Amino acid sequence: MCAKRIPGTNTGDFNEITNRLTSRDFDILESLEKYKIMTAGMIEAQFFPSRHQAGARLLTLHELGLLERWRSPESKAYRYVLAWRGQCILALIRGDKPPTKLAGTHAAQHQFLSRNRPHTEGINAFFSRLHLSARNHTDVRVRRLNEELWITGIVPDAQGDITWADGTTLRFWLEHDRGTETLAYLAHKINGYKERDSRRPAEKASVLLIELPSERRLRNFLPIATKTWKDESIAWRSPRLTVAVCASSANERTCTNPETFRDAITNPHWHILGRTTTHSLAELPAIVQEIRNQRTEI
Repeated sequence: MCAKRIPGTNTGDFNEITNRLTSRDFDILESLEKYKIMTAGMIEAQFFPSRHQAGARLLTLHELGLLERWRSPESKAYRYVLAWRGQCILALIRGDKPPTKLAGTHAAQHQFLSRNRPHTEGINAFFSRLHLSARNHTDVRVRRLNEELWITGIVPDAQGDITWADGTTLRFWLEHDRGTETLAYLAHKINGYKERDSRRPAEKASVLLIELPSERRLRNFLPIATKTWKDESIAWRSPRLTVAVCASSANERTCTNPETFRDAITNPHWHILGRTTTHSLAELPAIVQEIRNQRTEI
């Protein structure tokens, strides 16, 4: 039998907030600071065993004034962002000056109304699915990395790595495609990553992951992307960049019903350019090394 939920009160009482917050709550606040905006499904995938538990706790954090939530007319799913009080809590933890209430409220509302919100949510859904998979595999850790300085005129949508208990690491760049660019333009981005790879050949090998919104777009994209990937006129001195492409479902792109998702790390649904079979992210570290070794021997 589930314990009865104790509602929160949005009074700003410091004692109530500190007495009610758990370590998981602080993790949720920090995750929202990094991801900017998330649905309940994304937060559930990262932190909760069920939709009911996620919904109940998020409601309490909203009642305490730590999270703000809205939903648009076309979607019934709430979007959660850090409310002003949640921003203040994280600032106090770091020893920073908390934002004013006006600035904090403006920042929260901007995340919901931003034109980039669908793209941001798609990227966040991708990482949430990785975190969900890692929770089911105790020997796996997933991190979303901070942006680095890029010198080739192209910046990834996100960067991250997956690390296994034996020390194996898959570092990746992510391009999240929403179907708003031409396939030729999307494929051309591969050249920017190849050039970047050639300028820093001593660094740990990385993989470019490209996520597409449909199987049809994937089928049309693969031959164009493969031709670009094989073009030796770009960055010919570098070990060949590994590029993996997949299509995600509508539910996966919005992180709806995460309990129904295929395993994001072990399911073999990634097409590796230059190969005829699909592979999982767990298989990619060995493939990356194999491709780089083959390129070095040429």
